[in-house]
Amino acid sequence: MNKKVSYLFFISILLLFLLNSVNAMDSQDDNMTIISSGDNNYQTISSDLSNDDIQLKFDNANDGDTFEFTDKEYKDISLVVDKKLNIISKSNSVVHASSQVSDKAKSMGIDKTFGFYFTSNGAGSVLSGITIIASNSDYGIVVDDTKNIKINDNKVTGGTTGVLIKNSDKITLLSNDISKANGNGVQLHDVKNSLVKGNIISYNKLSGIETSNIYYCNITNNTIHHNGLNGISTFNKSSNTLINGNDIYENTNGVYINSTSTNDIVKSNSLTYNRKDPRSSMGGFETGNGLLFGAGFKSKGDTILKVDYNYLAHNEFYQAKNYWENENFELGQNWYNSNDPSNTFVCPRLLASLMKLDTLSVSNTLTLQLRDASGRAVNEFATFQTRVNVDGNMYTATFVNGRATVTDLDPTVDHNVEIEIANEFYRYDVQRASGEKGNAEDSKTSTSDSQSGSSGSSESGTSDVQGNSNSQGSSNGGNSSGSHIANSDQSGNYGTNSSDIPAQDTSDNGNDALSNGDVNAGNSGSGEASEEGKAYEIVPPVTTSKELTNTSGLVVLSILSIMGMLIYGYWRKDEFEE
Repeated sequence: MNKKVSYLFFISILLLFLLNSVNAMDSQDDNMTIISSGDNNYQTISSDLSNDDIQLKFDNANDGDTFEFTDKEYKDISLVVDKKLNIISKSNSVVHASSQVSDKAKSMGIDKTFGFYFTSNGAGSVLSGITIIASNSDYGIVVDDTKNIKINDNKVTGGTTGVLIKNSDKITLLSNDISKANGNGVQLHDVKNSLVKGNIISYNKLSGIETSNIYYCNITNNTIHHNGLNGISTFNKSSNTLINGNDIYENTNGVYINSTSTNDIVKSNSLTYNRKDPRSSMGGFETGNGLLFGAGFKSKGDTILKVDYNYLAHNEFYQAKNYWENENFELGQNWYNSNDPSNTFVCPRLLASLMKLDTLSVSNTLTLQLRDASGRAVNEFATFQTRVNVDGNMYTATFVNGRATVTDLDPTVDHNVEIEIANEFYRYDVQRASGEKGNAEDSKTSTSDSQSGSSGSSESGTSDVQGNSNSQGSSNGGNSSGSHIANSDQSGNYGTNSSDIPAQDTSDNGNDALSNGDVNAGNSGSGEASEEGKAYEIVPPVTTSKELTNTSGLVVLSILSIMGMLIYGYWRKDEFEE
C-alpha cells in the first residue's frame, strides 16, 4: 500500500508541474502580440530613452524584430528604419517628430526632418498604432525606394506632407488618419502596385492625395474632406489605377485628373459639396467641381479612362467639367442628381449619359432603384442618401450598390411617394400591388412651385419628367421603364447644362500653382510600369482566433485523462496479474 501512496504522490507532483507550465504559456500569449521565435526579439521602447538610444536599438536589431512603444508620449523623434522591423504601439503612443535632422539621417545623405523614414533595407517593415505629430517637421512618414511596407492604424498630423511614398513598390497605407499638413496629406511619387485604403484624409492645405507616375495602384474606400485644393489630384502618368468607393466632399474639387491616363478606372465614388474658391491657386473657374479634367489630361483608344457609377451632386460649380481646350470626352454611367437632361450641370465638353431613378415594390417594401441609360438596374454604385416622403412621412433612404430600401407599404392601398432630387421633390404614385414592379409616374411635382408635367402611361413608351414621349422604353400597365431621357439639344444619349460659356473658361488651369507631383518628393525614380495585369492588393496576414490558438484547455484535459488512466490501471494491477 505504501508503494501505491508513493506512486500517487509522484503523479500529483507531475500533474501540478504540467498545469503550472500551461498557465505560464497562457500568460506569455496574453502579453505579446508578436511571439519571438528564432533570432527575432521583442523589445519595449520607453519614453526615457533618447532618440539616439532608440536609433541604436533599431540599428542593432535583427530583421523581423518587434519594437513596442509603451509610454504615452515621446519627444524629438526622428528614426530611420534601415532593417525589417515591426514598430507598434498598443497604447496609442504619441510621437513628436523632431525639427532637427538626426545624425543617422545626415550620415545617409537625408536633409529633411521626419518622424519615421523607411529605407530600401527596411523592406517588409510594419508601422502601426502610433500618433505622429509633425508640426515642426517636413514629413510625418517617408517611404523611400523600398517595398512591402505596411503602415496601418496610425494618426499623422502636420508636416509639409503627412505621408510621402516615393520610388516604391507594394506599399500598403491602411486605416490611417492623416490631417493638417501644410501641403498634401498623402503624396505618391513613382509608386507601383500599392494600396491606399480606408484612410481619413482631411484639413490639409493642398490635396488630400496627390499622385505622380503611379502604376497598378488602388485608391479605395477613403474619406477625403475639407482639403485646401483637391480631394485627389493625379499628375504626369497614371496607368491601371483604380479610384473606387471613396467619399470625397468639401474640397476645392473632388477628383482632379491632370495626367496621361492609361487603363485607369474611376468608379463608385461619392463626389459632393466641393466648393468654389476665387482665391485658389488653380483659379476660380477651376474650382467647385466634383470631377475636373485639367489641361494635362490625355486618354484615348482602347486604354481610355473609364468613369462609371459615381455619385456627383451638390457641387458648387459643375458636377463634372473638362478643361476648355481639351477634346470632348465621354463619361460612363453616373448619377448627377438630376432627372432633367438640360440641368445635369455637366459641361458641354463632357458627354454624359443620364441615369434614372425608379421605384420598385419588393415584398410590399418600397425600394428605390438606379437604372442606366438603357433602363437596366445597376448593381454597383457609390453610396449616398436622399430624402423620401411617403404618404406625408419623411424617410432618409441610403443607396448601396444602386438600391435603397425605404419602408414597408400596405399593398391594399395606393401610396403617394415623393423623392428628393436636386433639392426638389418628384412624385411617384405607387399603386396597389399588381406585380413585382410598382407604378412610377414620372410627372414632376416640385414642392416649391407645384408645377406638374403631363402624366399617364402609354402602351408604346414611357413619359419623361417633362411629359415628353419616350418611345425607347416599354410600358407595363403604366410602369416606368427607367429608359433614357432624350435631350433635344444634344444626342439622345447625353445631358448637359447650357449655362456653360467655354470662351470665359480661360483661367489658370493650375499647372503652375500645383506641385505636379514634385512637392518635396526628393529624387524621383523612373517609375516604370509593372508587368502585372491588375492592381496590387495586399493579402492580410493569416490570423487565428484566440479560441483556436489557446489550447491550454485541451492540454489540461489530456493530462487529466492520462493521469486518470494511469491511476485506474495501477489500482487494478493486481486483478490484471491474476
